[in-house]
Amino acid sequence: MTIKEQAERLHKTVEIFILSCIDSNGYPLTKAVVPGKHREALNELYFATNTSSKFVDAIIKNRKSSVYFFRQDDTAWEGCFLKGSMEIVTDMNIKEKYWLEDYREAYPLSVFTDPDYCLIRFIPSSGRFYNSYSVEDFEV
Repeated sequence: MTIKEQAERLHKTVEIFILSCIDSNGYPLTKAVVPGKHREALNELYFATNTSSKFVDAIIKNRKSSVYFFRQDDTAWEGCFLKGSMEIVTDMNIKEKYWLEDYREAYPLSVFTDPDYCLIRFIPSSGRFYNSYSVEDFEV
């Protein structure tokens, strides 16, 4: 199995993703999010957040960003760092596709058309995969 395939496998099983972008003062802005509704491939990841968040404002000003996810158990540590860019999704068909009923509590209108429901698309350009004591870079 290639490093990229290992990263693909890991991304489909983890419970939390760590997103980072650059704020307007040039500092990292980081948040933890749950995985999106669909996890088709590593080359395009989707995450939901609030339009009113500082994170969305930072992405609008600077698309450079990263995503990190990992798994740890008694015998191993696997992690994947992805570097790339984020963008705000405006296509309502895509926003509807990634809407989860669990989001109802987080958004006043309780539907995917709620203006505070923001879908972020992350497009990675490269990655670094960690497996126990081994590290390997890969292109996405």
